[in-house]
Amino acid sequence: MLDYLVIALFAFVGGTVRYWLGIWLPAVGDFPLGTLVANVLGCFLFSWIVKHILTDIDISARLVLGLGVGFCGALTTFSSFALDTMKLVQAGEIGLAFLYLLLSIVGGFAMTVLGEALYHRRAVGE
Repeated sequence: MLDYLVIALFAFVGGTVRYWLGIWLPAVGDFPLGTLVANVLGCFLFSWIVKHILTDIDISARLVLGLGVGFCGALTTFSSFALDTMKLVQAGEIGLAFLYLLLSIVGGFAMTVLGEALYHRRAVGE
């Protein structure tokens, strides 16, 4: 039961951060900059901090669960990604839709690779 509460608490924070990113980084024209930044940032945070850093130190498994499933899960969102892409297509912005898809997929993967690289660089340096 406590796991659910931890996930819910961290999801509240992650969703709130995602909301504020959408306000601070509003759409540029029809381009959903806030969603893009939230998704690639979440990929980085999950890869570097949650997957590696927190699991390497003696920290509560609940905290790792809360940050990974709760915070990063609420920060990133596939549904908004798909909806924003569809809005661009429906607005006739096919080029922007393709750019958004490309930046989201390649950017998310690149940020995950960056998180992995930073972790491994840190691990080698110790």
